[in-house]
Amino acid sequence: MESQERKSNVWHLSRGIVFAGDTRVVYPRLPTARFYSAPAMVSHSEYDSSLTTGSVTSAGSRVDNGQVPEAQSLVASDTNSSAQPAADEGTKANDSSAEIEKSTDAEKPEEDPKDIEPPYTPLDYKIPSEVFRAAKQAPEGSMESYWSYNLYRGPDEKGELNTKIKVHYCTSLHTTERVLQQYFVNEKILGFDLEWEASASDRMGARKNVSLVQIASESRIGLFHLSLYREKGSLVAPSLKKIMEDPGITKLGVAIKGDCTRLRKFLGIDSRGVFELSNLYKLVKYSTSKEYQFINRTCVRLAVQVMEYLHLPLHKGPDVRKSNWSQALKMDQIIYSASDAYAAVQLYAVLDHHRQNLDPTPPLPYFVEENKPIRLADGVLLPSSEEEPAPQEDDTAVANTTPGPSDKYLDSLKDTVEIECEGEAEAEGDESNASILPPAQQTPRPSTSITTTTTTTKPIPTPPKDKDKRILTAEALATEYRSTKPLPAGAKPNSYAKQSQLRAYFLWRDNADLGPKEIAELLRNPPLQTSTVLGYILETIRLEKMSYDRKRLREDLLGCVAKEVLAGSRYYQGFLHRD
Repeated sequence: MESQERKSNVWHLSRGIVFAGDTRVVYPRLPTARFYSAPAMVSHSEYDSSLTTGSVTSAGSRVDNGQVPEAQSLVASDTNSSAQPAADEGTKANDSSAEIEKSTDAEKPEEDPKDIEPPYTPLDYKIPSEVFRAAKQAPEGSMESYWSYNLYRGPDEKGELNTKIKVHYCTSLHTTERVLQQYFVNEKILGFDLEWEASASDRMGARKNVSLVQIASESRIGLFHLSLYREKGSLVAPSLKKIMEDPGITKLGVAIKGDCTRLRKFLGIDSRGVFELSNLYKLVKYSTSKEYQFINRTCVRLAVQVMEYLHLPLHKGPDVRKSNWSQALKMDQIIYSASDAYAAVQLYAVLDHHRQNLDPTPPLPYFVEENKPIRLADGVLLPSSEEEPAPQEDDTAVANTTPGPSDKYLDSLKDTVEIECEGEAEAEGDESNASILPPAQQTPRPSTSITTTTTTTKPIPTPPKDKDKRILTAEALATEYRSTKPLPAGAKPNSYAKQSQLRAYFLWRDNADLGPKEIAELLRNPPLQTSTVLGYILETIRLEKMSYDRKRLREDLLGCVAKEVLAGSRYYQGFLHRD
């Protein structure tokens, strides 16, 4: 059959689709040169976005709300425009290309503020801008790309953000009590979390069902590993029970009601002052958007809240979450558990800041134990069903192939984690009181609120201008001792006495008029804590098997220890019954 000549082409590179016998232009005139000389004008991400949120103009910018630019009407105003001579195509294409390039240069997308600067927090401990940007630019899925406590820095003596958060890992009842008294009992707001064996049943007991307790303040995190406490003895440190049952100390967490139920069931702790972060999250989010119908007491994953308000993903890999929490913690477990507790502290500060900026301002949600609905600003109670359990973490959200911490990342954490050993005192520069002191000799630390940036500046410790001859003598003896008894290769840090410990021991041994209190005042102004000096002397005697005067040890040293602690501690009892 002989073919007939077409009256109109179905497809034309410039005009688009034109059906036979129809002179109308169905689609706007296309910029021909764009597809030859500027293939990257519209990126893949812009194209994908346009499929659901709008169109893409010839310059690569979105067309919102279904509006089409006037210059590109869907139906040409001149019906004869479809029949323009082909000779004009090149000129118009070049003009269109030049216009596209000009428009593209003028409409470069701005960087999202969430990718440039960390979120505002009213706390002193913040993420420095350069640290935040490094996390944002780290390879996706790497440990460096996740949110963690290690990103935050507090002010140093000069007011610069250089002070890292300290993690105290305690594996005994005694060290737990000491750290809680030193750093946490006087705080008014604390992050709280628990870890336990994923396969634990009630008959397995407390060690499997409450393996690890995490508590965090703005500047410190305590990891209390109940599973590693001595087999015979209590698992409940007195200060832990005091903190959890004090309604004046707010404990923050996600799905925290379930954690507190475990404490009551297995440890006999009846928690009060328990605050569910999901309630504040929903109050702030949906009060801002006026979607009050979504404000309820169902739990929202911690990872979701962190991503939305702290602007970085929270690592929730199933390999760590479901790992063995009854054994000594590995570094990835320390990062995971410490970050969970600390996230509660920072989230509360940020969310409460947003709440206070709402107009009108709604009150804070009630404590969990009050079992009351969430209140709006005008005091109207929202209808709310019973609190639902937290949704299960989606294991597919983080692939099992997530790489472990790099050597560089682990190096950045070395100076943040302190393993608290039985009887070991804190570093010399610490200003807090140790639990071995009788209550009458302890000076409470000032309470700090999480919602304020005002803190009391501590005096900078300074050594005496001219060292006392007794100090010089003790330092010389310490140096001589270590030179005659060098450390074996690979010696663990906690297996030998350090220079500062040896110095304290020689000061005490060779000066009958110096007790721990006098030595603390002699070494520094303001003085060291008496408990620090006491720990130095006792650890030197224990580790190095040093000689000592039995009467002075009982009166000068063990006389500083609270009677109830002395009676229940095998550590101190060991000194009383030494041969």
